[in-house]
Amino acid sequence: MSPINQVKTLSLSSVGLLGLTTIMIYLLAKCAHLLFFHPLAKYPGPRLAAVTQIWQIWLAFTGRQCFIMTDLHRKYGDVVRVGPNSLSFSTPQSYRDIYGHVTHGKKRFLKAKWYEADEPRIVRVRDPVVHTEQRRTLSHAFSARALRDQEDVFHRYVDLLLKQLDTLGAGGTVAVNATEIWNWLTFDAIGDLAFGEPFGCLSGGSSHEVSINFDYLMYSAGRRAARNLGPVVGGLFLRWCFTKRMIENHDEHIRLGKDKARRRIERGRLGRHDFFDHLIKNGSLTEDALMGNADTLIIAGSETTATALSGLTWYLLNNPSCLAQLTDEIRGAFSSLDDITGDSTAELPYLHGCIEEGLRVFPPLAFGLPRDCPGAVIDGHFIPEGTVVANENYAMAFDPRYWVDPTSFRPERWIGEGFAGDDKRAFQPFSCGPRGCLGINLAYLEMRISLAKLLWAFDLESDTDIEDWNSACKNHILWKKPDLNVKFHPRVAI
Repeated sequence: MSPINQVKTLSLSSVGLLGLTTIMIYLLAKCAHLLFFHPLAKYPGPRLAAVTQIWQIWLAFTGRQCFIMTDLHRKYGDVVRVGPNSLSFSTPQSYRDIYGHVTHGKKRFLKAKWYEADEPRIVRVRDPVVHTEQRRTLSHAFSARALRDQEDVFHRYVDLLLKQLDTLGAGGTVAVNATEIWNWLTFDAIGDLAFGEPFGCLSGGSSHEVSINFDYLMYSAGRRAARNLGPVVGGLFLRWCFTKRMIENHDEHIRLGKDKARRRIERGRLGRHDFFDHLIKNGSLTEDALMGNADTLIIAGSETTATALSGLTWYLLNNPSCLAQLTDEIRGAFSSLDDITGDSTAELPYLHGCIEEGLRVFPPLAFGLPRDCPGAVIDGHFIPEGTVVANENYAMAFDPRYWVDPTSFRPERWIGEGFAGDDKRAFQPFSCGPRGCLGINLAYLEMRISLAKLLWAFDLESDTDIEDWNSACKNHILWKKPDLNVKFHPRVAI
């Protein structure tokens, strides 16, 4: 090699080494800034979380997010740094500060960019004006009067569920997967309540539509996470983490919702007032908004309630004395299935206590809902504008500062005086404020009627070999639940 070529080679090597050194110095300087000089540097938390978004992505994909965050708050305290520009809180006051209604003169905590979607749907729209308009329109469908008008629709599917349990369970000799049948019920019910037609899960014994829900949520969350990694790394991340089948199920779920909405719009006003009837009558939502909210209605109206019912089934089976007391209350109150209604079940205190306690120990949404801080005081801490903040409701639900015997299933804490030390402000299964769950009344109605009819008609016997079903669940926005095998012994002819 000639001296000139040697010089060129050395020059190129030197340039490459200089470039690599510069990049390393920059990254080290950035890490040092984030760890020691950033406005959030004073808040404790995992060191990796302070310097890269990768830690949060890892957290989301572990399926253990709510459990890990609970442990982190026990280790570090009420405020934990979970990202370069993100904080997690776990106190009742911080929950109200972040999610509650704002007083005059204060700025709102808007939904974080994590929620951004291509279509205007109520759970992900960030613009508070657009959200208020959509919420006002949708609220008519979830009013007490509207739910009373549609209660008979839900009863039909609960009665069909009871018949299927008797058939599939062969009179209590064969175990049935309670996780699956609760999903069948709520999925069919929301199909009819929202769009005027079921999905056919109960009648056909099919879980396909239910299964694609989870893939839709997982891939949607993955796409949002990929935004923080850039187009190249983000694209590789999606290819590596998601199978072709999951992506196809994601797309199928969107098509399913749009097809349901499209068919319902084409049918126009019906003889009864399903949810879409209220939306069509109001006329304020565009067709894009109607389509965008279709999949929201499907998931929010099915998966969350099914999760609550599955969790409560597990806790009742795992606490036989509670199951016996609830069964006695229901059978003592009603002489037939026809006596069981939304109003009559609302008068049962122990049923109410069981539902509330089930929501405390196994909330359908068990992760912090991210918000952009406008520059405000959160539970005594001034948090700079632009910081992403959230409150871990699951961590609060098991905090001994707020609950007597927090890890035990104790329905009586909601109806007696023996739990005066409980701080009910730490109970937030439906969130609160202007973004609080719109379907809260529907969820309680469905849970009361379902449990009352089930326990009036059947004796339950656990047939699962899972010692701790709750801990076996995976938390990915919603819960991915293992089978919960139960033998349903009919006490009357179904």
